[in-house]
Amino acid sequence: MKKLLFLVCLLGSVLAMSAKAEVSILGLNADQLREMELESIPPWPDELVLSGTNKHWQKILHLGEFVVVLYESEAAVIDVSYPFPYDEYVLVLEGEVILTSTSGERQRYSVGESFVVPKGWMGTWDMPVKYREKIVVERKAWDESEG
Repeated sequence: MKKLLFLVCLLGSVLAMSAKAEVSILGLNADQLREMELESIPPWPDELVLSGTNKHWQKILHLGEFVVVLYESEAAVIDVSYPFPYDEYVLVLEGEVILTSTSGERQRYSVGESFVVPKGWMGTWDMPVKYREKIVVERKAWDESEG
């Protein structure tokens, strides 16, 4: 019985070590992220699209304690008249975005620049040309907003 218990413990240790060995670093090279193929996602509700084309894509790169996502959109202006559902870190990979808050504060970001959209923010999200970004969001908040 002691031998069986020892073998079970040994096997469990080996499996745990091999599972840990499979964890690898996720490279986030901006040039590679600009070229990566994304998957089409459902259009925004029509009432949120103030102008432009209602086509966009995304790819989830990492789901852990936080989520890393690539997002791309054709030129469009999106109405964010509901409070933004989570804090979101954004790195612009292609194009530009102009964020205008409901109080009229206007901020423009282009390739290589980053910003944080705080939970609760409201305004318009203007992508005057094809736009691609990398975003990072807390996993729990992401899951709650997707459900």
